[in-house]
Amino acid sequence: MYGFVNRAIELLVQRNFGDEAWEKIKKEAGVDMDGNFLIRFVYADEMTYRLVVAAEKILGVKVATVLELFGGFFYEFCIESGYDKILQVLGSTPTAFLENLDALHDHLASIYPGMRAPSFRCTKVDYKSTILHYYSERDGLEPIVLGIVKAVASKLHNREVTIKVHIAKSAEGPNPCDHTQFLIEEVDAEKFAIVEDLATTAKHVFKAEAKISPDTFVKLFPFHVIFDRQFIIRGVGSSLARVIPQLMPNASASPSSSAKKKCRLNDIFDMLRPHMNFDFKTIVNHIMTVFVLKTVDGLMVESKVTKKSERLNMKLKGQMVYLPDRDWVLYICSPSTSNLSDLRKSGCFLSDLPLHDATKDLVLMSEHFEEEYNLARDLEVLTDNLQQSYRELEEEKKKTDKLLYSILPPSVAIELRHNRPVPAKKYEHVTLMFCGVTSFAQFCLENENEPIKIVELLNRIYTRFDALTDPKLNPHVFKVRTETDKINCNSDSGKHVHV
Repeated sequence: MYGFVNRAIELLVQRNFGDEAWEKIKKEAGVDMDGNFLIRFVYADEMTYRLVVAAEKILGVKVATVLELFGGFFYEFCIESGYDKILQVLGSTPTAFLENLDALHDHLASIYPGMRAPSFRCTKVDYKSTILHYYSERDGLEPIVLGIVKAVASKLHNREVTIKVHIAKSAEGPNPCDHTQFLIEEVDAEKFAIVEDLATTAKHVFKAEAKISPDTFVKLFPFHVIFDRQFIIRGVGSSLARVIPQLMPNASASPSSSAKKKCRLNDIFDMLRPHMNFDFKTIVNHIMTVFVLKTVDGLMVESKVTKKSERLNMKLKGQMVYLPDRDWVLYICSPSTSNLSDLRKSGCFLSDLPLHDATKDLVLMSEHFEEEYNLARDLEVLTDNLQQSYRELEEEKKKTDKLLYSILPPSVAIELRHNRPVPAKKYEHVTLMFCGVTSFAQFCLENENEPIKIVELLNRIYTRFDALTDPKLNPHVFKVRTETDKINCNSDSGKHVHV
């Protein structure tokens, strides 16, 4: 899990419960680190779970409540992190916002490589109720969704909603479900129902005759697929047909055979997003969703360069359009690539992308952005290392100061510490004390077989003298030297000092 999440947890605790509580949570979770979490660094999921469990123990708040608080705070954290503009234009309603979250996650995946974001899709129940389908590889994080939905509705759309778990994720029982379903209801939905109803009922009437030739359409949209209710391919774009010849209806037919083999969409592609059944009816029911398809594992195509069969790994992202007059679906898409290397691996070229498609510009921009991202990540790590070095330096300075103050009088040590000369001082009355342990040599001979007694004796004497000559207790007494059983002290200014 990226440090973006852990950093948000850190700020949530610090702002609401204080720095001391956060340090206790880190200690309880076994997170031994100084400084802040690095946003672009990947941490183990286990660490995040440990922090949440530790927060429950230290703060006295249940895990579900901590996660829901985090969900509400995470929206604010994203706003503070510079994502305010993209979040504000993601959707005009809470439902529209949630329907476009997957598109945002696909964009963030190009910024944070390897990010495993959850997936969302919505099913409209009526004008005020929506079923939110939540898919995640990580278990136990459902309360975060509650906090995020409430925060988005109130702070972004100024609407009040209620949300609860409708069907929990379960692999067992009479009705197993591979994801969690939430029921979202808008409290004042009637105020917005008229406008939304007008928007959904407005229709345009088009003439039945074709306005564009098939040849022009194929060139204008080089990445598209038309399929019928049985998933049989009825049409394909020019660039997509070049990269995947199997999409052509007669691609697999033998030269001697006059029959055309029917190629089906699910023979070539698997659906990555949204997480739902890959069938015609489900697609038509969720037209207003971003669809991401990926070539099936092991799909072999002939390379136009090497003339050899190569394994193809291509992702397409786009939208589905229902064609009611033929009962077909048109999938208008583009290669889902984050850089030129991925574009090349998918068998495509920049020339395959139409001029009206922004994918070409995005791919070229991502090359520059990837360099900036790597530079920013390295800079973040370097900054953290410098901060760690600074903290270690401060610790060493404290040790040096402690040693300096233990050797020299405080007034002398302060001047030396600031690289200032130490002028000589004259005292009219000074008392010097030299002392030693009586018959120390004889004591050592008598206890040569039990050296621990010698050590214990010296330790008691040294400890007592160190306490009595502590500058805080006796600022006018300074211990000059300690050597075996001999101690040398002095006192200045003629002060009466009890030792």
